[in-house]
Amino acid sequence: MDHEDVGMRLIALYMIARVVFGLSALAAPKTVGRLLAGDGGALPDATAFLRGMGGRELGIGLVLATAIHNSGNVRPGLIAGMLADISDVAGIASAWPHMPPAKRWQGLAMAGGAAIAGAGLLAQ
Repeated sequence: MDHEDVGMRLIALYMIARVVFGLSALAAPKTVGRLLAGDGGALPDATAFLRGMGGRELGIGLVLATAIHNSGNVRPGLIAGMLADISDVAGIASAWPHMPPAKRWQGLAMAGGAAIAGAGLLAQ
């Protein structure tokens, strides 16, 4: 397996993770909200935002899936994902004092890790 094949497999895993997260947030926003932010994440306003986030993730994943399927340019999808993840990091930072301490680090690790993964895939 050459370097290009490995890169595309990693991009496919990244795409699958975004689709799975997106579908989860759309289908079970209260559960996802509790996992990400504690009990406040299950409140109606939080679940509304999580559904929007789920749609965003699903959209990014589908853009990547289409590019992979058509042997097209995955770069726009990777850039969109990375920008979304950076905005999530900024959102977590702004809510930091109001979040349960364990959820702060969990959210930061998840969003920051996704942003780093996107940057790494773009650098290939």
